[in-house]
Amino acid sequence: MTITAIKEATIGKPKTRLGTTIYPIFLPDNSPKDIKIATDELIVSELESASVPQIQVHNPTATPLLIPAGMVLSGGRQTRTVNVSILVAAGSTIVIPVSCVEAGRWNGQRRFTDSKRLPSRMVRMEQHRSVARNVKNFNSKNSDQGAVWDSIERELSSRGLDSATNNFLYADESLDRESDRYAAVRELIEQGPEPLQNGIVIAQGDEVVSVEMFASPDALKSSYEALIRSAILDSPIKEVKPPREEQVREFLDQISSAETTEATGVGLGTEYHFENDKFVAHALAYEGKFLHANAFATLV
Repeated sequence: MTITAIKEATIGKPKTRLGTTIYPIFLPDNSPKDIKIATDELIVSELESASVPQIQVHNPTATPLLIPAGMVLSGGRQTRTVNVSILVAAGSTIVIPVSCVEAGRWNGQRRFTDSKRLPSRMVRMEQHRSVARNVKNFNSKNSDQGAVWDSIERELSSRGLDSATNNFLYADESLDRESDRYAAVRELIEQGPEPLQNGIVIAQGDEVVSVEMFASPDALKSSYEALIRSAILDSPIKEVKPPREEQVREFLDQISSAETTEATGVGLGTEYHFENDKFVAHALAYEGKFLHANAFATLV
């Protein structure tokens, strides 16, 4: 099956800051109205016998909660990021697959909080690439933890950062100490997404590198700050002519036509995974309705 919802996307007027270009994406809002994005009402904790690639979530509300792939959860014995998008049924408790983004710590509290952050594109790309391969070959939602840790080490090293626990969030926090990047982040966040916008395409320099799409504008708003911070963290700074709209459309068309591996969702719904030498992609649908999708270019 293909991620066909992306075929319906229309592209808005881009904004360029520090060599990063943000293209608004618009899709028909057909999301189930009783689904909300998971925020602080979701109860997240370590398992009784704590394990690096798994944690537990409980939805105490009367509404299904969507956990978008990539959400960074801080606390616990080490900071984790969610491997796949997950729809948690109302009142349910489930075990979910995660990746560690803090290699040097294994102690602390049992509970987690939503950091309101996302890993960088390179970290997410490594995570999704290995998850897609494991889903296809072994019916597993685990990532290659070593590859994720290596990508975080490269991110910290390339920025001249030294984190005692190799926590990726330290790289994100460095944004607030860089005046140019911080100003670009604040400007874009204050402007916010456009009315009816429910996705973004990101280009770094003259290359389209990623897309993130939700079923509704409200769902995008909940992740917008994290998406902008992640994009500007990767900014090349050098200003170049951004990609044409035709290049953005070509990227979206490649994703929408890719034959995916289908898997039963960790919670409710159905997952779709794709990985090749050009990009990786992931999506979640529920009762035939698209909820969340992303894709990352692997050759830039």
